[in-house]
Amino acid sequence: MPYRKPKKFLVSVQTLLIAASITLGVAIASTVSVLGYNGMNHALTAALEEQFGTIGVMVRERIRRLTEPVQSQLSILTHDQITTATDLSTRLSRLPVLSEALKSNATIRNIYVGYANGEFFLVRKIDNEKVRSLFNLDRSTAYLVQTITLDVKGNKVGEYRLYDANLRLQAVQLKPEYIYDPRERPWFQSSEGNANSVTSAPYSFFTTGEIGVTISQRSVSASSVIGFDATVDQLASEVQSLRLTPDSEIAITERDGTLIAYSDLSQLIRQDSSGNIVRNNISSLSSPILSVAAQEIGLSGPYRHGMVESSGRDWVVSSRSLDFGGDKEVRLLLAVPADNLFATTRKIIQDQGIVILIIVCLFIPFGILIIRQITKPLSQLSKDVQKLASFDFAHPIAVTSRVKEASELADTVDRLRLTVARFLEINKTIAGEKDFNTLLVKLLDEIIAATETQAGVLYLSDSEGESLLSFAARTENQQGPEVNEPPVTLSVADPLIRRAVTEKTTENMKVSSEALERIGLGKLVAVLDVVPSYLLVTPLFNRTNELVGVILLFEQEAIDPALMRFTEALSGSAAISVEARRLIAAQRELFESFIQLIAGAIDAKSPYTGGHCARVPELTKLLAKAANDSNKEPFADFCLSQDNWEAIHVAAWLHDCGKITTPEFVIDKATKLETIYDRIHEIRMRVEVIKRETEIRLLRNALEEQGASIDEAALSEALTQLDDDFAFVAKLNQGGEYLDDSKQERMDCIAQKTWTRTIDDRIGISHEELERKNRTAAPKLPIKEPLLADRPEHLFERPESEKLPEGNPWGFKMEVPELLYNRGELHNLSIQRGTLTPEDRYKINEHIVQTIKMLDKLPFPNHLKQVPELAGGHHEKMDGTGYPKRLRRDEMSPVSRMMAVADIFEALTAVDRPYKKGKKLSEAIKIMSFMVANQHIDPDIFRLFLESKVYLEYAHEYMNPDQIDEVQISEYLS
Repeated sequence: MPYRKPKKFLVSVQTLLIAASITLGVAIASTVSVLGYNGMNHALTAALEEQFGTIGVMVRERIRRLTEPVQSQLSILTHDQITTATDLSTRLSRLPVLSEALKSNATIRNIYVGYANGEFFLVRKIDNEKVRSLFNLDRSTAYLVQTITLDVKGNKVGEYRLYDANLRLQAVQLKPEYIYDPRERPWFQSSEGNANSVTSAPYSFFTTGEIGVTISQRSVSASSVIGFDATVDQLASEVQSLRLTPDSEIAITERDGTLIAYSDLSQLIRQDSSGNIVRNNISSLSSPILSVAAQEIGLSGPYRHGMVESSGRDWVVSSRSLDFGGDKEVRLLLAVPADNLFATTRKIIQDQGIVILIIVCLFIPFGILIIRQITKPLSQLSKDVQKLASFDFAHPIAVTSRVKEASELADTVDRLRLTVARFLEINKTIAGEKDFNTLLVKLLDEIIAATETQAGVLYLSDSEGESLLSFAARTENQQGPEVNEPPVTLSVADPLIRRAVTEKTTENMKVSSEALERIGLGKLVAVLDVVPSYLLVTPLFNRTNELVGVILLFEQEAIDPALMRFTEALSGSAAISVEARRLIAAQRELFESFIQLIAGAIDAKSPYTGGHCARVPELTKLLAKAANDSNKEPFADFCLSQDNWEAIHVAAWLHDCGKITTPEFVIDKATKLETIYDRIHEIRMRVEVIKRETEIRLLRNALEEQGASIDEAALSEALTQLDDDFAFVAKLNQGGEYLDDSKQERMDCIAQKTWTRTIDDRIGISHEELERKNRTAAPKLPIKEPLLADRPEHLFERPESEKLPEGNPWGFKMEVPELLYNRGELHNLSIQRGTLTPEDRYKINEHIVQTIKMLDKLPFPNHLKQVPELAGGHHEKMDGTGYPKRLRRDEMSPVSRMMAVADIFEALTAVDRPYKKGKKLSEAIKIMSFMVANQHIDPDIFRLFLESKVYLEYAHEYMNPDQIDEVQISEYLS
């Protein structure tokens, strides 16, 4: 229940404070009287300066009231379709929106949009006879639309469109002379690179002579700038109302004295010698005082004031800088006759001085006694409050006073101490708990303890905010059963709960057991073993006023209003905590979906990786769990926190994210000559050409010898040899056998066979391939081409950005081939084992480089900073011969070594790779034992892998039954 102290006989502080106030006031007034007449004048002048400052603030506020609605409308229109419209018809379709903006604000004269390509769209409100006369418009015209568009040739076309008040088109006028470029206008240029609105300095509108400003802002899409012309004529009447006395003069001017606002509108503007409407200067006003003031105190600096003489009168004058937008300085100029200000005041001060002197002599002793009576407990209270300021909430407030207000203040401060202490304790609980469910239970416990109620129930709203789901029920002893109550639909909930949610307030009512049964809380109250007489309902709303949940508190005694207010305050913290943790959970889910999206994309990108990115995380986490659960060395001290588990999860899922940058034709390279396609088909076609050329040569020989027969045997032998040669090359291309010296020698011999090319091979190709071919001069056709060759155009240079210099920021120590790709036919066919050249092998291995670079760029929170290191180490070897950093075992974290084992075992046993069959369990374990012997993988991790049966658990989940054979792990553990 709320904290209370016993009541004591108290005296009203009002009597004491009245006496003390009189004493203090008389003392101050007496001092002022002693200082004399000159001192009083200074005090009055200071008061007047303060009044001048207040007037300045009021003028600024009224300027803001005039411009802020315009800026708000402008900000809304920056999101409108008009800002991105690329054609005139779409822009004209937004005319109703723009006309409504013009009608809703009398200060707005024009709305216009300048586009990045130089086009322009302006809507002008026609409510001024001068404007009608200027544009030669009749009285039915309400709006003039001025447009500049580009025709198909890029020429500017200026047009006027006339509309009546109902936006019916009256006429379209072609205006060839109306072709200016909005991009060259100051309002466009000042807003183009600025996301905020820009306000110009005040100026006279050409069409109406009104004084106004231009307010412009870049559109949200950044493809255009929208602007308003707004008048500030209302400022003159505002200025008129701020005069201190009837004889006062007040004006808003530029630094050179040009008027912006003046109480007499007839003197605000004039016609110059050319008949143009211009703003007047203070030097031309009928009253000379403002001009004199400007000369005496100047129109610069933030604030100036002084006393001047004009027309036989003394004037108090002031000049103050105003923020009006634009790059021109705007000033507020004030002048007040001194005799209006000081005459009456001086007489009153003289009369009061005598009275005050008498009072001071009579009441000084009494005032001292009263002040001591008041200040003694307040002094002690001040010391106690200083302890609170030092966050010492352990000591109660021990102030005793007969003064009612002082005693109540002490009680209030003590309640404040307890409340803040409880809030801090709740915040400490919230900050220290990461698990969402545990947090909510602790939060409910803290609220029950802070409010000193019997028990409570916490409901959370569903995602639609239509139902309440019971989450936790607790007693004051911090105990409670598991809650499994059905959801409460708000539309049919108890009126008390509905009213609390609808009116967003804490509700309180007396309840009986029957009422609790009707509400649906009977069983829950029985399980909690409480017998409440009162029920307190507090809804939880987040910062956007969305329902987060509801807290029900049960109490036997009547609930004090102070408790209700305290509960409402606690509910705010509770709602923010629930919302924050929900947002964190949602962000984690979003982050997790992105991780799995990337991993899934990598697995889907190439059938050669299958479901690798999805299985490695599971195997890594099985190994990490086995190490975490182990009590044996070297894992006895290995302990993973919740943050560590999250880092392992993220790193394992993203361990191959760099593969997204690896070209498929390299990953999927199944033959030596394969790139985007298999170039063996080119070789086949060349052999076919050579066969035809051989046959043609023999036929020509027969024709030349007049009647000689064709040597069919020689032809057959030559063609058979060519077929055999191609079969040899085709088999080499598959890369299934070791290429020894004899095979290399035969391939070199086959390569020397020639065929005749008669067509230019530099036409119809890409510019990049043409650049590579142009490294050598084009030969004269026809030309004998070798069957197989390494040509300059087969060499792809490696860009500087892909080279890894020594001392690179990532610590990579990989040998980078000089070339990006070498597609030489002999070079590729000469690969002794497999199908990959050194350039291809590096390109595949480079995926781990890209993985580390990509992950290093991500702004991971502190507990995930180790993700790049964990994900980037699974190709390192224990002896330091791995890649990309050549780390040794002691330079790698245990999790990195676990991921290396998981990566290898998954690759060996995977059955979804098109180029190989998955190994049996015993085969995979045996291969990995060789890798342990060769210091490729960690022996401790491998032993843990076997002893903990992780390999078997993974096999039953992800491997085919025919792969799971018996493994004699004792052979590998000795």
